[in-house]
Amino acid sequence: MTWAPSAGAPWWFVAALVVAGGLVGEVLRRRLASGGYRIEDETGPPPRVSSFVVPVAVALLWGLLGWRFGPLSQWALTPAYLGFAFVAVALAWIDADVHRLPRGLTRPAYPLLVAQLALASLASGDWDALRRAAVTGAVLWGIYFALAVVAALLGSGFGYGDVTLAGLVGLATGYVGVSTTLVASYAAFVLAGVYGVARLLLRRGSRRDDIAFGPWMLLGLLISLVVQVQTPF
Repeated sequence: MTWAPSAGAPWWFVAALVVAGGLVGEVLRRRLASGGYRIEDETGPPPRVSSFVVPVAVALLWGLLGWRFGPLSQWALTPAYLGFAFVAVALAWIDADVHRLPRGLTRPAYPLLVAQLALASLASGDWDALRRAAVTGAVLWGIYFALAVVAALLGSGFGYGDVTLAGLVGLATGYVGVSTTLVASYAAFVLAGVYGVARLLLRRGSRRDDIAFGPWMLLGLLISLVVQVQTPF
C-alpha cells in the first residue's frame, strides 16, 4: 500500500499545526540554545546558524506533514510523524553542532514511534504497514551497522549513532512504503555528497573532514515523507 497525500486535510488544521509547531519549536530552540546537550569535551564555538531556524523548521514540518497525512488512519497517523519531526529537528541541530546523536533522544524515540504507528494501524486496520515498518527498520539498521563496521576498520568518522538513527528512519518510512525508505536512503547520501563537494569547492573544508551525516539522513527522511512516490511497492 502507498499512502497518498490527504486531500481531506482542512486548511485550518494545517494552519493550526504551523502555529503549534512554531510554539513548540520555540521551546525546543531555548533548550538547544543553552547548549545543555554538550558534554565535557564538547567545548567548541556555538553553531553559526541562528537558533531561530528551529521554530521555523518545526512549524514548516508540522504544516507539511499535517497536509501530507491529515485525517488518514482516523487522524491517528499524523501525531506519529509530528512527534518524530520534533525529535528530528533536535537531532539534526545537535549532530550538526557536535557530531553526536544522543542516545537519550534516539532510544526513547523507538518505543514512542512504534506505539504511535501501532495506534494508527489499530485505527485503520492496516497491520501490514506496521509489519513492513518493523522489517524496513531492522534491515536499514543492519545495513548501517555493516557500514559502520567497515568505516571503523577504515578509520572513517561514520558512527554508531547513525546506526541507531537508521532504524528509526526505516520505521518511519517503511510504514508508508518500501519506496519511501529507498528515497530517504538515496536522498541522504546524495545530499551529504553534494554538501561535501560544495565545502571543497568553497574551500570551507578538506577531504579529511568528518561530516555530520545525521542531518542528511533526517532531511532525506522528511523529503521522502512529504513527496509521494508512485511505485509498485
